Amino acid sequence: MPTGRQGRLLALCLLFVALGGVYLVVVSPLLDLYAERAARLEDRRMLLPRLRAAAGELPALRARVEQLRTTAGTRKITLEGASDALAAAALQSRIEELAASVGATIGSTESLPAEARSGYRRIGLRYVLSGQYETLIKFLAKLEAATPPLVIDNLHIHGVLRRPGTPAAAGLDAGLDVYGYRDGEKSVAKP
Repeated sequence: MPTGRQGRLLALCLLFVALGGVYLVVVSPLLDLYAERAARLEDRRMLLPRLRAAAGELPALRARVEQLRTTAGTRKITLEGASDALAAAALQSRIEELAASVGATIGSTESLPAEARSGYRRIGLRYVLSGQYETLIKFLAKLEAATPPLVIDNLHIHGVLRRPGTPAAAGLDAGLDVYGYRDGEKSVAKP
């Protein structure tokens, strides 16, 4: 081992290396842990007002959920009818009422074959109707808001061809399929 000035310098270097090792092994991980916990604490402090606001809204939200549950429990979601044919007839009369209420003219109606879909029977009707643009839009809005819910598919709207010299206020023709669902547990239509 060196002695004297060289030995002291070597001992001082070993002391710095040992202190650096202690810093890297003990102090640096402790500082990182402290910084990580400080950041987590700051996140929680920022989250606290939001959680308090959400907790304040909780009674109103629970009341709204209960109101929606009671409304959903009383709302009709399937077509009525002991068979597919009766459900289709009820659906057809409901759609005719909606069309008449907005002034749309039904040109033809065609029954589509009923299909089994996940515990329900899909009952469909194909319509060709005519009317002004606003009338058709009102009719589609009424179908969208109908109870029980109805599904609109295969919608086609065409301008009516008119002869030269006829008024420009001529209407539009529309073709669409309308589907409603009937409880599949009820008896299936007999041929």
